[in-house]
Formats: sequence, structure tokens, C-alpha cells
Amino acid sequence: MKILCIGQAAFDLTFPIEEPLQENRKYVVSSHKECVGAPATNAAALLAKWGLDTSLIARIGSDLYGKRILNTLKDTGLNTQYIQIEEGISTSLSCILSNIKTGTRTILNDPLLAPERLLPFPDTKPDYILIDGRESLTAKTVLEKFPDSISIMDAGSLKPWTKSLAGLVDYFICSEDLCRSYTQREIDLKDLSGLETIFHKLEELTKNTIVITIGQRGLLYKSHGQIRHIPAYPAKTVDSTGAGDIFHGAFVYFLAQKMPLIEVLKMASLTASISTETIGGMPSIPSLETVYERKSRIEGFANERD
Repeated sequence: MKILCIGQAAFDLTFPIEEPLQENRKYVVSSHKECVGAPATNAAALLAKWGLDTSLIARIGSDLYGKRILNTLKDTGLNTQYIQIEEGISTSLSCILSNIKTGTRTILNDPLLAPERLLPFPDTKPDYILIDGRESLTAKTVLEKFPDSISIMDAGSLKPWTKSLAGLVDYFICSEDLCRSYTQREIDLKDLSGLETIFHKLEELTKNTIVITIGQRGLLYKSHGQIRHIPAYPAKTVDSTGAGDIFHGAFVYFLAQKMPLIEVLKMASLTASISTETIGGMPSIPSLETVYERKSRIEGFANERD
């Protein structure tokens, strides 16, 4: 089983706060968290930690943050040979202000700025491909070269590359933010007609499986022509940073276990909910044992079927 992830790598500085931010004020925090982050990278780290043969295609700078990213990822067991070090370029850096009382966060990202180019990728077909949209030229080339691989797109926000990539993947998993931007509609779980309109609009991007993640309200997906809702699992949330990335990594893992789609989504959702109980993105990846232990405590978890 070989997994290939393509996208962004970043270094995160997370500062916990306990009140809403106001402009022109100074805030003193008692601690902060430094860790590796970004969608494809967090997902790849989960897959490697959970024992799958996983490679990551991404770019980092030759600076201190880039070196820390590379060393951390090697420690997870991830294959890092396709991570490109760009000389003279600053590694993508994120400052995250995490409100530990509400579980919400504000992210300021200074992305790696390097000209788009085709990055090296494996010659052999991966079983699964996960992309987050970054390194879009490489992602598109890989998806077209290996059309028989099962492919998943983590579509966090509407970008210039969204349309060109969405139609190439088997599973298009988008955030509520992208859904709102593309459809110009708000998601109301009580408005079935409105949900139908939203999915119909998203089907302009892809005719394959569409999943919409909606934060604390869970997720929506379409099965056999019917829109279905899976609520989020309860958690003692302190920081939602990386929860979406971890959802996507877990989605790939459980998909690779040949589970039915509804079970894949429920397990990925459970994994993401557990991650919100820890500050930081990559540090919040739960062990597979923790996920199954939590599942065993949820009454009726496996009762629903497509």
C-alpha cells in the first residue's frame, strides 16, 4: 500500500489566548507551541505514523524552519526524498492564535514564494494520492499520469487551481469556506432544497464523490442521490488547528482499509474531533489505538449504514 501526498509544508507557531482579540493591544501568553504544519504535510504525517508507506511532495526553504520540518517528518517514518529544498527561499511560516475557550483559531500564513515548477515524483503508481492544491502543476501531472490511483483532494479554500484539479479526483472534500465562496450560499442543515442547490453547483466541479466539512456541525455528503449529514463527535476542544488536515489523512487511511464510505467518514470525523483536544496541528494527531478506544465508548457508532 503506497500513499503519495502533494502540497504545502509549513512551520507553525501557535499562541493560545483566552479572549477575543482587539486591535492596538498587547497580549501576554504563558506558553506557545512550535510544530510542523500544513494540510498535505499533517495528513502525510498521520498516515506514516499509522504505519502506511507514505511519501510527501512539498517544498521548504534551506532555513532553520525548513531543517526542523525535514527532521520532524523523518522521525514520523515518512518518506521525505521528494521534499525539495529551495535555496534562498523562506519556508512557509504560520502564526496561529488559538482561543482555547472557544476552540477557534486565526491563522496568519506567510507562504513559501517560489515559481511553480514540476517537482520530482515516484515512477511507480501509488495506490492513493492526496493533494491539497498547492504545487498544482505537480499534482495535475501526477493525477493524469496515474489515473487508476484512488485520489482525494483537500480543498480548503477556493483557489485558481480548484477547477482544474477537482475534476481529476475521485473524492472532492471541501471546506464550508470553499463551498460558500463557490456557491454563494450558506449551509442550512434544515433547508434540504438549499442543500440540493449547493451540491448541484459543486457538481460543476466534479461528478465524483463530494464531501463538505462544516466544522462543529460535522459534514455532508451525497450517497445514492441522497444528501446525508454526519454530526461532529463530542470533544473537549481547545484548538481546531489541523483538524481538517487530520480528517483528510484519516479519510485516506480508513479508505485504504476498504471500509464503506459512511464508516470512512465517521472514523475520519472521530479522529478529527479527538485532535481538537490538543494544541497544535501535528502534535494533535491521535494514535490509531486512541481512535479505536474512543470509538468503543460511543454507543451506536457503527449502527448506521448506506
